[in-house]
Amino acid sequence: MKQVVVLTSVVALVFPLVLTGCCRIEMADLKKELEVTRFERDDLRAKLQTAMKTRAQEPSPQGQVMGISGSLNEFQKQIDAFISFREELQRREDELAKLRQAALNEAKAAQARMDKLGDQLKAETEKVMMLQGQLQDAQSAIVELQEKLAE
Repeated sequence: MKQVVVLTSVVALVFPLVLTGCCRIEMADLKKELEVTRFERDDLRAKLQTAMKTRAQEPSPQGQVMGISGSLNEFQKQIDAFISFREELQRREDELAKLRQAALNEAKAAQARMDKLGDQLKAETEKVMMLQGQLQDAQSAIVELQEKLAE
């Protein structure tokens, strides 16, 4: 009986701990990916600002823009591509933020389960200790009865 309670308690504590470890690893990966995405976004913003400054300084629609010669239409296509890429990065950043929040919620739920299981383990441990005390009392009573019978 005692071994079953101990085994059940150990399994009940280990399972949430394993789940919590997985959440932490996933959250760390999401943070890394979010940092990379933000870096790419900032880099594209800087390039776009440089391109806009260069365009404002150009005296004619034809000329050197970011080291590429071409017409204003080609330059507009590049700007549109940057904007499209920026929107995609923003979408990915939003998605990562949602995933991060989901991971946080899952970690909180796992912590709540761990707390609940810890309370259950404490209650079961107290029951086992009470039963052990009763068993010792019963054994003492049996020994006393045997001694009285032997007299």
